Amino acid sequence: MSNFVNDFKNKGYYLAKSIFNIQEIQEALTWFNKQDPNALAKSWTEKEPQVPIAVYSVIHNNDDPISKICKNKKMLNMASQMMGEEVYIWSSKINVKAAWCGTAEYYHQDLVYWKDRGYPKDEMLSCMVFMEDHKLDNAALHVVPGSHKIGFINHVPFININGLAKFMIPPDKMSEMYEKHGLDIIEASPGDVLFFHTSLIHGSSHNISPKGRMIILSQLNTIGNEPVDVNINARKFNLNRAKLEKDEAERRYKWFSKKYSDQEKSMDLTFSAPIPDEEKS
Repeated sequence: MSNFVNDFKNKGYYLAKSIFNIQEIQEALTWFNKQDPNALAKSWTEKEPQVPIAVYSVIHNNDDPISKICKNKKMLNMASQMMGEEVYIWSSKINVKAAWCGTAEYYHQDLVYWKDRGYPKDEMLSCMVFMEDHKLDNAALHVVPGSHKIGFINHVPFININGLAKFMIPPDKMSEMYEKHGLDIIEASPGDVLFFHTSLIHGSSHNISPKGRMIILSQLNTIGNEPVDVNINARKFNLNRAKLEKDEAERRYKWFSKKYSDQEKSMDLTFSAPIPDEEKS
């Protein structure tokens, strides 16, 4: 068995160096940077404050330099060897953590977004292609090695910066995982690829550095893990997630509407920070 297969099985991830050459990476970056972000974004939820495109989804169905990287045969071949079974792309996207303001991704297992859609097992993985330098100072991915062997961990829902329902592993559980398994920081260069299991715990911080941090993500399923009742299960999952978003939006709207109304009707200066006596007219 290849060393990279053993590493993947033991740690739940493997960092492969220089799968793509710099010319391939630069060609893809040049193509992407020439596109109109508003044409790529399917909705405002794929943008972030001052970031015109933070997520660009379903890229493997296209025919462009980005898509070619996403569908690279050598990369998919390595993934098949790691899983011991042929794989196929079931989802893909670009994630952009823009310089100065790219948002955080709290610790989670990717399985939380797929297990209720009809997939019977967690025999899935992702290929993360690094398009730019990926270091600790620009929000490098952190992973909990070996956590893929634990199985699914209960997550809690939260609403992200764009009002979307996401899921995270609670801090007390993360502390427990850290004590048992530690934490690895993934530092990589353009053209490197990180293969990681769908049950591997991972997350990353805000990018408050002057350097961008863009990756391509090919999410893979094994051919023996065929989902069941996809139309029923995926619809139910999507509706449950959308209800979380709707309920939270309604809660916030009511709260802020009341706040605005109360302040509009009152001359009391004690809302938020009071105005000090020295500043009052």
